[in-house]
Amino acid sequence: MPLPDQPPPQPVAGTLLGRVLRQTLDACRQDIAAFRKAPGAARDKLSVHGGREPVTDLDLALQDRITNVLARAFPKTPVIAEEGLAAIPRLPDDCLLVDPLDGTAALLAGSSEFAVAVCLVRSGIPAEGVIDLPAYDIRISTAPGLLHVTGDLTRLPLHGPGALLTSPRHADTARTLLSGTRWSPQPVATASVKMSLVALGRAPAAAYLPQPGGGAAPWDYPAAALAIAAAGGTVHDTAGRDLARSRPARLDGWLATRDQPDAALAALLSPPTPADR
Repeated sequence: MPLPDQPPPQPVAGTLLGRVLRQTLDACRQDIAAFRKAPGAARDKLSVHGGREPVTDLDLALQDRITNVLARAFPKTPVIAEEGLAAIPRLPDDCLLVDPLDGTAALLAGSSEFAVAVCLVRSGIPAEGVIDLPAYDIRISTAPGLLHVTGDLTRLPLHGPGALLTSPRHADTARTLLSGTRWSPQPVATASVKMSLVALGRAPAAAYLPQPGGGAAPWDYPAAALAIAAAGGTVHDTAGRDLARSRPARLDGWLATRDQPDAALAALLSPPTPADR
């Protein structure tokens, strides 16, 4: 399906990574659907940022499914997946980054704002990505210059021309910072979902505001950053790095836009003031 104001996706069946994961992600969708009907218990884990966040047996099962397939398909490429890590490891130049369930808390709360995200990194740079949005039956396969989408985009929420998607806990701060501008912050829970909505023309911008104790891990965003770049948009961090063309790393904040960001949006990546702390 052509994206709004964008050339049609290339007439190929996605990326190699997308083809490798197609059946596995179909099975993951079934696991997620079963969990949504009968949610399992959640327990707290220590995140790589030092806080606490929920994890379920579903997270672990999805991770096992995905990493086993990737290990067979890419036997010489290390697979680095979120669950089980106490800290962000040093990433090799070539690796596969896996977020088996970006948005566990959202899923547990009954929200549709969760995703499965996988990125193939070559020579330190994102090379291919897959983002699956199971609640919407949307799947994105992407690489530089390629955006292949399956599913009905009209199933996705459509945000207005002044919408800025941001994390729910950052929404009030964003409203204060953007007061008097054309931008209206809208809470959306997870990085992959926020960026995917921008890439697919369902929102004009998204941001993760720099906040003490916050941050994005290297498996959270590179696949979706590739999708935004392929759609003609940009995503940058607080240092101005283009995240579709930079080594994945822990981030303090990021800004994704379909068009060149204006001054009000660019200012969101400034370090927080004492009042924000």
